[in-house]
Amino acid sequence: MKIKKILMTALVISILSITSFSPVSITVLADTTDTITITFDPQGNISIDVSPESYNFSTFWSYSNESTTTAYFTLWNNGTVDNMLTDIQITANSPGDLTCDEDSVPTTDDYYALNLTGGTATGINHWVKESAAIQLDSDLDKSGTKTFGFTLYLSNITANHSWQTLTVTLTGSQN
Repeated sequence: MKIKKILMTALVISILSITSFSPVSITVLADTTDTITITFDPQGNISIDVSPESYNFSTFWSYSNESTTTAYFTLWNNGTVDNMLTDIQITANSPGDLTCDEDSVPTTDDYYALNLTGGTATGINHWVKESAAIQLDSDLDKSGTKTFGFTLYLSNITANHSWQTLTVTLTGSQN
């Protein structure tokens, strides 16, 4: 029993001496994090309208030109996106058989030219092209309006052609 007591005492002294020379360790609780997830559905509606949607020059003679009023057509941005950029282009010439002169008043027989004129739109006084769109306006805000007109020029006509129909396309996009 005495040996047991001596061994127990030696064990306790050994443990105490080891722990007295060991560094003390303190456990610190770490910070915690959490997250917030934010979601949204971005909406934007790019939309333009023009009124009226047609114009009839009716009988048109060789070597002549006629104009709508400079504020005959009204373009408006009925979408929700500001700074609408609007391009304009002749996209069809059917069932017409005349050729479009895109750069000036036509001098070649059986040609026509359409010029964007007047009004409040920027980019006016340009020849409307079949090959490339021209910029009509670059700052049409939502609910904003712009006005413009057209002048149609005709060269020498060598025959009595059928009715000519020009389709002019307005394309709106964000600037």
